[in-house]
Amino acid sequence: MKYCKLTALILAAALALAPAAGCKHEKISSSDTTKYADNPDVGAVKINASLDEKVTANETEFSVNRVIDAGAQTENGEHYVYLDVTVRNTTATEYELSRLNNFYIVLPDGTEVSSAVRTELYAINNFSDQYKKSPFTVPAGGTFSGIIGGYVLREDQFDFTIGFFPTRENTEDKKNVILIPIKSSDIVPLPDELKK
Repeated sequence: MKYCKLTALILAAALALAPAAGCKHEKISSSDTTKYADNPDVGAVKINASLDEKVTANETEFSVNRVIDAGAQTENGEHYVYLDVTVRNTTATEYELSRLNNFYIVLPDGTEVSSAVRTELYAINNFSDQYKKSPFTVPAGGTFSGIIGGYVLREDQFDFTIGFFPTRENTEDKKNVILIPIKSSDIVPLPDELKK
């Protein structure tokens, strides 16, 4: 009986101290949200391009052929946006690119939006095989072409900039960034050939 009381007392003390020893929840200020603040080389070389323009950086030719809006997908009216891209590898080494590591969207207020897993799950279940899961392979001396992403944007958000890091096989080589501004008139609705 004494052992049970002692165990109960220790358990009660542990539970009482748990909130004090738990994870500290801190609010992050907007100045702390810069992804690569500790690496000044990230995005040091900015290459501006237009929709459907082929540009080359880090031995990679890249273009965004179209931006596709799958329509309102959430109860809040947020919409899923996908990118139709072409990546040509001019090297003798194949490599993988990832929607999370290589692509992002920048909103007019400077907020960066990363690809959302739920948009990939939606595309896998609802799009044809033109949609490519992440990561995807860019063959040596070859070309990758397909629909990738996507991104969750507010119902009224149609102007943004697409950012692409042509890292090749070194996923941390983010010195070069290709930036493509997108306006609402550039975005097309989900084409029939992309539906399952």
